[in-house]
Parts: sequence; structure tokens; C-alpha cells
Amino acid sequence: MNRRHAISALGAVAISARAAFAQAAPQRVTPEVATARLKPGARPLLCAYSGCFAKIPYPQLPEIVGAMGYDGMDLTVMPGGHVDPSRYMVDLDRAFQTFQDAGIELPMVTTNFVSPSQNYAYAILYVSAELGARFCRLGVWPPPLQTEVSGQLATIRAAMMRNDLVQFAATGLRCNITPLLANHAGSYPGRSIPEVEAMLTGIEPKAFGYCFDPVQAIMEGRAANAWEAALQEALPRLGAVALSDVTLDPDPDGTVKPRLCALGEGVIDWKKFFSALAAARFHGPVSMHMDYAPTSAVNAMKKDLAFARARVDEAWPVS
Repeated sequence: MNRRHAISALGAVAISARAAFAQAAPQRVTPEVATARLKPGARPLLCAYSGCFAKIPYPQLPEIVGAMGYDGMDLTVMPGGHVDPSRYMVDLDRAFQTFQDAGIELPMVTTNFVSPSQNYAYAILYVSAELGARFCRLGVWPPPLQTEVSGQLATIRAAMMRNDLVQFAATGLRCNITPLLANHAGSYPGRSIPEVEAMLTGIEPKAFGYCFDPVQAIMEGRAANAWEAALQEALPRLGAVALSDVTLDPDPDGTVKPRLCALGEGVIDWKKFFSALAAARFHGPVSMHMDYAPTSAVNAMKKDLAFARARVDEAWPVS
């Protein structure tokens, strides 16, 4: 065989190998595929929050979360998270491919961005959307200073916050991903859904949404049922849910002290909570957090997941 024939033969083998690999490799979950899966009445995805596995590199996570039975992953993309934003050109695509090859969906990423002008903010939203994510949870804004509670400073800061949210919404539309604000006790914006809604006037729900956390609503309202009104206010923009539980322990002075706990051991009426989501035809990701300190993290995660799965089965019965 002469050199020309040898090169041609090797080229044919390479083409055949690539074709065989393309047929065997799992299909990427593109934004179009993800959208096609969103049918009215579809059940939400129970996702592991990757921050619960902070010490485990992302290449090892698919096997772990898959064995536990999670439907998907909420990936931390922040300094100290599973993907550092400064390394997005290397690690973000690899992380998505790792999970998707294992059959684990990655519908959302969680960041610490509180300004659209932060380094890598646009790149992370754009690339995450290109790789198949539908939502990007933003960071938590700090609470207002005492001098900013009222008066001219409060008006100025509110205008600045609105400008940031409007820019995030515009960026999300350009990138085909929905930025989500997490309600968080004491934060600004985020401590109150109506407070945020006042800043979102004129912004469509598809452009900007919420990742609703019932525990944070309870901690803000200091009442077991505080999540109910907050959820109803968030529903028109609800993109995702962050799941954890809390108790309200009485203090000697008559106040209550929130304490994070395992799912089902706190004050939240979970049957009512999931029924409200089902009635609203919610089908977004549910990011499961473990913010308490159990004796065995693995056993606690399995128990929490089984509890959440049972509540989903009740609210979205399989026909």
C-alpha cells in the first residue's frame, strides 16, 4: 500500500469511528429539547444542589447523584463552586457533558452574580443556555444599610436595583435563559416578593423569574404559614424552587428562632405546598438543599429525596 492509499484508508477509518461514536453518544440536552419536554402538567425535576457536594469534584458527581435517584443537578458556577466562572471555557462544557452523558439533566445553574456587569456574568448566562440550562439563579443581595431604609438614599438604591434587574432580564432574553432571583430573608431585593415586583414593572415573566424558597419566606415573616402568601405572589414568575425545611423554636423573650431541619420535620405543610405548585402547573426544577448538619449526609439526602418524591407523587399522580 502506497502512502496515498494509506492516508485515505486511515481517513475512512476515522470517519467511521466518529460516525459510530456520534450514534452511541447520548444526545445533548439542547434548549430546544428541554423546551419540548415541558408539557402542561409535567412533573417537576428533583435536582441535587451541587453545593451539598462541595468537596467532591464534578466528574464524580453523576454516579453519586444518579445512584441516589435524583432527576437532575443544580450546578454551582461561582468561586468555590464546582465551576469557577473564570474557567468557564474549560470546565463549564465539560461539566454539562459529564452530567448529560450520564443521563442527568442540568436545567439550572446557581451563581453569585448580583450585577450584570460582573466579570463573566454574560458569558456564564450565554454558555449555560447554549449547553441546555433554562434557568440561572442569581446571587443574594446584601440587606440595606440603616441609612438606606427611607428617604432619598432608599429611592436611589431602589433605582439602582431596578436597573440591575432590568439588565439581567435583557441579558437573559438575548442568551435564551431566565435569570432567577432567590427570595432571601433580609436581602434587598429579595426579602419581599411585592418589593421586587415593584422593581420588575414592565418586565415579562419569561424574562425574569423567581427561585422560591419557602424556608426563607418563613424566616422573613417569622410565622409557619408565611410561605403561603409569598408563594402566591411568586407564582406568575416562578421558575424554580429551593427545597429545605425549618422549625420555629420559641425564645424566652417570646420571639421565635428558626432552625433548619430535615424535610418533613419542620413547620411547612408540604402537602399544601406541593398541591399549590401542581395547581399552578409548575414544572420547573426543584433544587434540594441540605442546610442542616446531619450525622450522615448521604442518609439524610436519601431520606429528604424520598420524602420529596412521595409529595410529588401525591401532587402529580401518574395517569
